[in-house]
Amino acid sequence: MSGVYGIADIHQIEDMACLLGAMTKSLTHYPWYLNDEYSDPVAGVGLARVGIGVFNRQPQPVHDASGAITLVFTGELTHSATLRSAVRQAGGQLRNETDEELLLAAYALWGAAAVEKLQGQFVLALLDRRSHELFLINDRFGLYPTYYSVDADRLIFAPEVKAVLTHQTVAPTLRDDALAEYFRFQRLLGTKTFFTGIELLPPAAILRFNIRTGATTLTRYWDMGQAPPVSPTISLDEAIEEGARLLTRATEDAMRGDWRIGVYLSGGLDSRAIAAMLAEQGCKLQTFTFGQPGCRDEHYARQIAAAIHAHHHYYPYHSGGWIEQFAPTHVRLAEGFHSWLHMHGINMLGDVRQHIDVNVSGLGDLLWPDANFTPPHLIGAPDDIAFSSILFELYHQKYSWPGLTYADERILYTDAYHPRLAGLAYDSFMTELSGYTHLPFSIRAAAFNLTNHFARHLVYHCVTGRSHVEYRLPYFDMALLTFAYGLPAHISMERRVQKGIIARYLPRVARIPATNDDLPIMEGVRSKRVAKLLKEVRQHATQFIAPASARRSSLYADYEGWLRTDLRSWAESILFDQRTLDRGIFSRAALTSLWSRHLGGNELWTVGKLASIITFEMTMRAFGQ
Repeated sequence: MSGVYGIADIHQIEDMACLLGAMTKSLTHYPWYLNDEYSDPVAGVGLARVGIGVFNRQPQPVHDASGAITLVFTGELTHSATLRSAVRQAGGQLRNETDEELLLAAYALWGAAAVEKLQGQFVLALLDRRSHELFLINDRFGLYPTYYSVDADRLIFAPEVKAVLTHQTVAPTLRDDALAEYFRFQRLLGTKTFFTGIELLPPAAILRFNIRTGATTLTRYWDMGQAPPVSPTISLDEAIEEGARLLTRATEDAMRGDWRIGVYLSGGLDSRAIAAMLAEQGCKLQTFTFGQPGCRDEHYARQIAAAIHAHHHYYPYHSGGWIEQFAPTHVRLAEGFHSWLHMHGINMLGDVRQHIDVNVSGLGDLLWPDANFTPPHLIGAPDDIAFSSILFELYHQKYSWPGLTYADERILYTDAYHPRLAGLAYDSFMTELSGYTHLPFSIRAAAFNLTNHFARHLVYHCVTGRSHVEYRLPYFDMALLTFAYGLPAHISMERRVQKGIIARYLPRVARIPATNDDLPIMEGVRSKRVAKLLKEVRQHATQFIAPASARRSSLYADYEGWLRTDLRSWAESILFDQRTLDRGIFSRAALTSLWSRHLGGNELWTVGKLASIITFEMTMRAFGQ
């Protein structure tokens, strides 16, 4: 995982280089990783960065001309021409055209407030010896997760929790609210980690640490409430036209540089739109698909790749053996914040790295609302109580594999942990949601989900992938995202704008059916009804002509079935291992009951109740707990 890391200590400790070295060792997972370390014992600060040799190739840290400012930086700035012009007009000096030099010049002019002028995906640490301050700053969406621990004497930060824990001053004490959230939602919320005293840097954050006094402040420089409004009178036709313009601009930006570009391609809408837009702009694409042979993703992705003349790679899942093989790697990279149910594609990373440098990802699950993720009764809720109740239900039953119910939670924990954890997930959820109550329901859902669904769940696809290739995320282009989220609900729902963009501007891929409904992409209710009728006729015919195609699976992986067969011994060796039971959190009777229910196969989606427990136990062992 690319990122920045370091330590600041008001006592100006002498072994700063040794401490940085320990962090570097814990973060260096593959031979191609690049590390730069810098120690300033006089200031009491050590700074470093880790990368994979794609972005930010120049040595770091970088210093301003006076030597008073030192910077480490990971990621990229986008749409920065206006800022460069503003820096020059204000008398700022740019010694070269790198992002790092632009950041130093902007900081010299406007201080930490310069970050409000930035766009892109990044995290940086900046030492200002004149003000005796160390700044830790990230982009508006937290696309490079960074963890930190701070007390009255020191600040420690890194892109992985394990690096923070290399310092003996940080004790790995489990958090009750984090445990309750994880087993209920299969993720953590807000800025929590599993351990007390270690937090995730929130999106759009400026963390300021005084290296003389230890005083710390954390401020947010942006939230969705600051997004510019979209006219409530905008028509669907106008929304499609503007959405296409912004998506074109975002994908053009994703092509910059001389990198080899690829797209992870499914049969869904997000990745096909990104891939087709890139192809329309002349990008010679490599595309990659994984899944069970014959599943819809494999079938339609192959057709999409052919339609846009991409060089396509397919990685079949013939069985679940790859999960047991790669789960330890996934835990090492994602540190449990992402269940093994979502590590799809990890087995092909070694090969992907041979073909591309940058994956332009269609990761935009929440950008284009549909009834599964943003149902009308959520944004149309009559009051705060209803909104909170509906959103809570979505988080433990819809936004991942369906998880624990109230009854499951009641019996899961031992007598020692039940009073501490039962019901705490709801309380913790409501505490997190309280920070968004100033926003109207549609923006409240978007803002909360950006932090708690995207940054605490989906972004870990990038975390694991960035161990081999870099990522660009066009759907998180600032102008595109705020436009899409600002659209009136009657226009944006059911992905009408996204479908309109594909149908109108990307016809080569519009005619290919989508995974979710097995229908081509089209505008208009009448056209969709006709397509559904034709689909029914086709299915009726194919059950006699080609019955295999009529039964094409909509799932790329059979996690439910594999956990009963290929992965049964693996799962049982973790769930019922004495180390798991001695941890004292889970009731053996409850684990046995959940496992028996899953093996019985009489209920759908019981895998979601078990996967987080398995992932958590693997994570604790990886942390030496």
